[in-house]
Amino acid sequence: MTTFDEKIGRDQRFEAFIQRWGLKKDPFSFEIPSIDSFAPTQQEDIRKIKQLLLEGKVGVLTGDLGMGKTTLCEFIVSALREESLSITDPSKQTIPVLVHGAAYKSSGEIIRAILLALEMPVDKDDASLFDVLRRWHHDHQERLIIIIDDIPESGANVLEIGEFLRVLSDIQNISILINGEKNQMQRFLEKVPSLRDRVQLYVELKPMNKETIKDLLKLRLRAAGCLNYDALITPNGFDAIYKLSNGNPRLALKVADKALHLAAALDVPINERVVKKANKVSFWRRLFG
Repeated sequence: MTTFDEKIGRDQRFEAFIQRWGLKKDPFSFEIPSIDSFAPTQQEDIRKIKQLLLEGKVGVLTGDLGMGKTTLCEFIVSALREESLSITDPSKQTIPVLVHGAAYKSSGEIIRAILLALEMPVDKDDASLFDVLRRWHHDHQERLIIIIDDIPESGANVLEIGEFLRVLSDIQNISILINGEKNQMQRFLEKVPSLRDRVQLYVELKPMNKETIKDLLKLRLRAAGCLNYDALITPNGFDAIYKLSNGNPRLALKVADKALHLAAALDVPINERVVKKANKVSFWRRLFG
């Protein structure tokens, strides 16, 4: 049997396994989920951020690697776009854009990224392009929501990018959310006190406790169609996933996904042994915890 045939066989067994548990798709993938797929604490953070962006000016989202900052930002952009489709009054609509700050080395590059996301031409100098944003409230009725991912990791000069964001935050009908790792964000804002003083909301994503990780996995399973999740993942299976993830939601989903694929191959529920074996925990660690 060829490697290709083996892969086809594994894929077919996996599909048959998840269908038997009522799953319509892989529940632990990193695609943008519905609001019901987020843990209660994440849903509350999303509501706070959305409210700020709809009514306020500047928000800051922080958290360590894997806490779900980018996923939340992507979901908020998707949700705002969908909600605006059902609103007929342009003055109550929003136009959200997400740009990845770490990819750019100047405020001019970020301006171009924002305008490209808005499907606007960028064949002008930086000052002319910024004027498009400066005149936003004159030329458009919709609120422009700009979300910049990983802004402290941008290669731009901190003072330059900070002043750009400060000026941007003073423009009517524009809201801003910036995110980044907590310590990096603190250092970034300390260097730009004029921007820091304009921040109206701080949201920090922290490691989840065992019950919240369990809720997250159950909600993902339920959203994918599985109702009998307590049988699919045993109590010690949940415990093992939490222990390996250390409360990190991205890692918990990765650990659970590997365990699901091994469980499908073995045709067994996801228990502690499956979780540890799927995630290559050594024999002695599996034996002694």
